[in-house]
Amino acid sequence: MTLYIILFFIALCTGMALSVYTFGTGGKRKHIFQNIYFSVEDTDGVGVLYTKTGEYSAVLKIENPVQKYSADIDSYYDFTHLFSALAQTLGEGYALHKQDIFVRKQFANEPEHNQEFLSASYFRYFNGRPYTDSLCYLTITQEAKKSRLFSYDSKKWRDFLVKIYKVRDLLRDSGVQVKFLNKAEASEYVDRYFAMNFKDRTVSMTNVKADDETVSMGDKRCKVYSLVDVDCAALPSLIRPYTNIEVNNTEMPVDLVSVVDNIPNAETVVYNQIIFLPSQKRELALLDKKKNRHASIPNPSNQMAVEDIKQVQDVIARESKLLVYTHFNMVVGVPADTDLQKCTNHLENAFGRMGIHISKRAYNQLELFVSSFPGNCYSLNEEYDRFLTLSDAAVCLMYKERVQHSEETPIKIYYTDRQGVPVAIDITGKEGKNKLTDNSNFFCLGPSGSGKSFHMNSVVRQLHEQGTDVVMVDTGNSYEGLCEYFGGKYISYTEERPITMNPFRINREEMNVEKTGFLKNLVLLIWKGTQGTVTKTEDRLIEHVITEYYDAYFNGFEGFTPQQREDLRKSLVIDDRNSSEKRHESERERAVRIEGIIDEIEGRRKELKVEELSFNSFYEYSVQRIPDICEENRITGIDLSTYRYMMKDFYLGGNHEKTLNENMDSSLFDETFVVFEIDSIKDDPLLFPLVTLIIMDVFLQKMRIKKNRKVLVIEEAWKAIASPLMAEYIKFMYKTARKFWASVGVVTQEIQDIIGSEIVKEAIINNSDVVMLLDQSKFKERFDTIKTILGLTDVDCKKIFTINRLENKEGRSFFREVFIRRGTTSGVYGVEEPRECYMTYTTERAEKEALKLYKRELQCSHQEAIEAYCRDWNTSGIGKALPFAQKVNEAGCVLNLTTKITS
Repeated sequence: MTLYIILFFIALCTGMALSVYTFGTGGKRKHIFQNIYFSVEDTDGVGVLYTKTGEYSAVLKIENPVQKYSADIDSYYDFTHLFSALAQTLGEGYALHKQDIFVRKQFANEPEHNQEFLSASYFRYFNGRPYTDSLCYLTITQEAKKSRLFSYDSKKWRDFLVKIYKVRDLLRDSGVQVKFLNKAEASEYVDRYFAMNFKDRTVSMTNVKADDETVSMGDKRCKVYSLVDVDCAALPSLIRPYTNIEVNNTEMPVDLVSVVDNIPNAETVVYNQIIFLPSQKRELALLDKKKNRHASIPNPSNQMAVEDIKQVQDVIARESKLLVYTHFNMVVGVPADTDLQKCTNHLENAFGRMGIHISKRAYNQLELFVSSFPGNCYSLNEEYDRFLTLSDAAVCLMYKERVQHSEETPIKIYYTDRQGVPVAIDITGKEGKNKLTDNSNFFCLGPSGSGKSFHMNSVVRQLHEQGTDVVMVDTGNSYEGLCEYFGGKYISYTEERPITMNPFRINREEMNVEKTGFLKNLVLLIWKGTQGTVTKTEDRLIEHVITEYYDAYFNGFEGFTPQQREDLRKSLVIDDRNSSEKRHESERERAVRIEGIIDEIEGRRKELKVEELSFNSFYEYSVQRIPDICEENRITGIDLSTYRYMMKDFYLGGNHEKTLNENMDSSLFDETFVVFEIDSIKDDPLLFPLVTLIIMDVFLQKMRIKKNRKVLVIEEAWKAIASPLMAEYIKFMYKTARKFWASVGVVTQEIQDIIGSEIVKEAIINNSDVVMLLDQSKFKERFDTIKTILGLTDVDCKKIFTINRLENKEGRSFFREVFIRRGTTSGVYGVEEPRECYMTYTTERAEKEALKLYKRELQCSHQEAIEAYCRDWNTSGIGKALPFAQKVNEAGCVLNLTTKITS
């Protein structure tokens, strides 16, 4: 009986002990969370956390200044300089507690009212995609003297307020986005940390249970990993704020502790980085004392310690560095049924490769978790939770990167970031909250097969959906599908139906220097060709005859004014004196003769009438007037027979009589999506540049008349006008577009196009603030030339050579990446689209035929055909586009699938 009583008593005590250990009994463990804060108060919009140990803290929400995958080593060092400066600003008696929070989320987009079909398909495709989001908070805490009684110290309070605003201003001046949390936000932040929930809108508190290995809360388990074991501070002797990864045989810098944002199985990770700022005088004295103690016992290990301390003292003396105490830990949250060992192995391996060995003796899990509450960092044990180092080394271990977020801009062009989540950017670079460029003209280079046309389809689709008028000049049917989807105008050049216009038909108000310049270039292009040399005399002559042509039409010619006669008389007298032919005549006879010449010139001018404006009437006027102008001005060396011969091809009865004599379809000015397909004339040395020039002028007229945003995209056709003759006109075109809320884009695939042409460099690239480059691997050996011409930095080049090369393809369908530089800001983005968009953009013949079959059989709109086609494609279980298209073409009818196709 006694034995039973003893055993029962032992079991009871054991149960009580476990209960006390796990749930508390009214002692310290029960009140551990209640004993953190006294209150949260509002001070001029700043939420100040008061702890029960007398510290007060302010919390700033910041965005880390280094863009992930920025490839910019300097930005990592700028971060260390910034945070070292923050430590210097705060000084003794303060602590900086930086919390970087990584949350695993699923992408969700709120559908907009009346959203376009393709945009709706785009966001539906991405809905539910997992990704890691990040938040960053910086808590500034003022240390309180530990005593039983706390008294208000107005001097310390004023110092605290001054210091926190200094920190805020220092961050802001360095370009960091920063704001203080107010009372409500600070309270919510604390609650979210307590619940380890930074994802849901509402946060609920659950029972917390702690043991030697984990802290559990509801359906979540957390493990706190202390970064350094102070009993064995296994850190590399030298560290820098970044480490390199190899991508495509190029080194790419990433954060030294980048491993913390990608821990397997982790739903939430909070990386706590705490720097305590002690009295420098006291710490230096203790360091000196420690050095003397080691020196007093001469042996190799003590001698090494003495040398290390001397080295630290030298650095502090020379570079004014701070000695700081630091603590780093990671709170990793996983679902309750998840094995944490995978997280542990991942972290130990990743940090081990850097020479950092995570503490394996962090049994004080609850204590570390509680001490990492915002403002509660001074509860960390001084003996075994903090280690002494220099401020620079401590800052290197901080997390410095931010993930890409959508920009604040009225024009949103969606790409994916490098983890596969849609982000919106201002493709123009000038309409967003942060202005990056002065003009939105762009230049796009990508070799064949790099996804260039697919990318441009995506861009112009989104531009058009947001109210932009789009005009495209293409030579490969790349935009036929998109044009058909939008119900736009698709104009193909054929001999039976050439692209026509009447560029000479203008009203009086349009007669200006710009229009004269365009017509002069047009005439010179026909006369001399793209590569022909034009003399200054020929240039001036054509400008002269155009001016007189319009004067004859708008004003008519009734004769010279007295002033014009006098000017002409003086000119003829001077020519007469300089003439080698000697005449024996009196002054009166000379005057009568000169008057006769003026009358003859006047008579010829009166005979020249312009009844209507067209190329035909200009040709008739110019072939009669040019010889007279040459005679009147004693001009020689003008090849008039060649002029007549070349111009006659576009005159009445010529091979191209319609091209410049018939008005262009007036509805083009109202059309919002127009594609000119001129593939059939791309080898014609005269028509190709001429038609391209005509289209550019059509865009100029649209640009001036319409008030909304406009964009002209010239694919390979731009090469036709990249000649010395057209250089000035292209410059004019680019510069004029800026003034009328328009942009001009040139797209090419040949590296030689940009290397071998000064015109491209001067007229196009120098006037394009936006540069887009697709995969440049094919050009890597010759990339230095491209780098020089495009003004790319070493940082830009590192980014460019990571295109399509990162390990970021898991869980994603096929996509291509593109480098985009707007002004001096650059980044790499993904072009990943749903099947509905793919079938709209595709240029694959079999796929286009299959879609046309659906449209023909169903007798429906292009959109309805795409919907039906993609519905069957999804049902089929066939992953790739071409095999499914071949299946459709083989069947010769709409499949109307309800089950997967079996092979």
